[in-house]
Amino acid sequence: MYKNLSYLIKHSAIILVILFFVRICFAIAFVPMSIISSNLTVLPRLLFNSLRFDVQVVCYVLILPTVLTFVFAALRKPWTERVLSRFRRLYFSIVCALLLAISGIDMGFYANFNSHINLTFFDFFNEGPMSLIQTIWEEYHCVYEAIAFLLILLPILLLIRRIELDKSSARNALHSASRQQPSRLKVIKLSATILLYIVFLVIGLRGSVWRFPLQIEDTFVSNQKPLNDLVPNAIYMLKKAYKEKNNAFKIAKTDDLLHEYKFKSLQEALDVYTDGKVKMAKNDTLTALQHALFEEVGDSLKQPQPNIVIIYSESWSNYLFNLQQKDAEMYFGLERHFKDDLLFRNFQSVQNGTVASLENLYVSTPFPRFFASAYRFKTLPTSIALPFKASNYTTTFMSGMDAAWENCAEALVHQQFDAIYDKFSLLKDYPHATYNSIGVYDEYLFQALLDRLQKPSKKRQMIAVMTTTNHPPFEFPKDLKLPPLPESFYAKKCFAEHNRKVLDKYLTGFRYYNKVLNEFLNRFKASAAAKNTILIITGDHNVRSILDYDAVDKRYEHSVPLYIYLPTYLRKEAYNKLTNRWGSHDDILATLAPFAFHDTKYFKMGHNLLDTTVPDSTYYSANVDQIESVPTYRKEAERLTAARNLLRQVYFGLYWRTEQ
Repeated sequence: MYKNLSYLIKHSAIILVILFFVRICFAIAFVPMSIISSNLTVLPRLLFNSLRFDVQVVCYVLILPTVLTFVFAALRKPWTERVLSRFRRLYFSIVCALLLAISGIDMGFYANFNSHINLTFFDFFNEGPMSLIQTIWEEYHCVYEAIAFLLILLPILLLIRRIELDKSSARNALHSASRQQPSRLKVIKLSATILLYIVFLVIGLRGSVWRFPLQIEDTFVSNQKPLNDLVPNAIYMLKKAYKEKNNAFKIAKTDDLLHEYKFKSLQEALDVYTDGKVKMAKNDTLTALQHALFEEVGDSLKQPQPNIVIIYSESWSNYLFNLQQKDAEMYFGLERHFKDDLLFRNFQSVQNGTVASLENLYVSTPFPRFFASAYRFKTLPTSIALPFKASNYTTTFMSGMDAAWENCAEALVHQQFDAIYDKFSLLKDYPHATYNSIGVYDEYLFQALLDRLQKPSKKRQMIAVMTTTNHPPFEFPKDLKLPPLPESFYAKKCFAEHNRKVLDKYLTGFRYYNKVLNEFLNRFKASAAAKNTILIITGDHNVRSILDYDAVDKRYEHSVPLYIYLPTYLRKEAYNKLTNRWGSHDDILATLAPFAFHDTKYFKMGHNLLDTTVPDSTYYSANVDQIESVPTYRKEAERLTAARNLLRQVYFGLYWRTEQ
């Protein structure tokens, strides 16, 4: 048994060497030496995380031979050693050949697409593989590459064979052991070896001994893409791509959508949504949908364009502000800003999860998990960045999180965001910044945001920001000091969570965020940036778990606040009377458009909350789970939302079919 486990360890070492060799080749081919030399401080973490990914592959490979080793050890037959040896030789030869082949394919894929194997890799099997094989044969040095593959594989196979040549001594050892009773010391030694081996296997499969298992976020170790791309191996990226393929959504047929949304025809939905202004020409459905869903903006701006900042605040609950009392501070100074500027309390998130809300704002897709689909590699005409870029803005995404999360960095680059500024950018620019397992604390993110706004820029800036600290597992700065809440506060009927420790984490996250947000707004308003910047601040979704909606008004179930700061030259007294309007995330872009866009078009999902020519009663809030409006407008709001959702799904279906 001990000898067989030692064989498995030796074969594992070969796999690790192969993966290390491939990574060296990758670095030589794709990572400029200047990037490595200027980022030496990240190399220890890069090497450590690379090892974690490689060990995970090794442990997956070891599962089958390990199970067979334990089964055969229980049989204690002379022939088991011979069979195991032959199996290991064949098994590890095949595995090593596959590892080399997949790694080579991954490097070829990277050379073409500047990305490891991703979901689009499977298009090879869907779009005429023979023509693609012909293209590969014509464009690549296939013969030389095959020779190189064999030259590398041959010594590996010989080494595997050499390891297994020791099998005769193993049989003799087993035969000798069968005639002798093992000593107690040997039993203890063998037991300890088996235990350590199993522990290694379990930890290796998980990839971590910490709270979170190995995940895509661990591929990001710096703000340099080539260095981050060095971390994962081809096997992990292939597994990730296959998982995304299985999770990819399907586009529904138009007839099924009409039945779902209760319309007789697309023209009926167009009539409802556009008040009869858009007619569908024969065989040109896409054009009609574009007229209905996109808003054309001319060159009607009469004032200078402002910078635009849209902050999505993690789990920023609307209802929790209602719990402010003399001995229970919840606002931390935000009352002054809410009073001085515009605060919409009749407001909801459209989606009820972080990535779903980000997707809704950035690309307005009707399908969940867009960032994990093949479509994320194509710029959609609905991207929020496009009208801003057409209106002479630079576009930036900022967050304290690791932007590899949910493929955010990868997806947003393809949606024409000019820059992605995440955890590693923050830590490089602010070495003193501290962070938790989710990301850099919000206070440092806000400092970086303010610094960016104050830097001279030839163009106006559109900055989309995502905060992170108010998120499980709720880890806060060590020096955080908040005034304690009274004991009676935790007994309020509005709370569904009665575990004091859990409840306190949620409340601390909410209060911490309000504190640092107030400090940011104080500094922002005292800066030159306040003279030419619009701030939009809302929650990505309501706080989860802790509120009992049998005791709390249902209107708060998906409710988040919307705060709007306008620079002095854009303010109107009339805006102060509009804050009782119903609204949702869909209304953000339409509200910003009159201040920012010219000579472009944008995907208009909602309404301008600051339009003084429209009655308040015609505004509504469309969350995926509930629609809110004044009671007399509820049915019309539901019908309008159904028409819009139908038209949007049909539009995306037609658009993607024409792009394929």
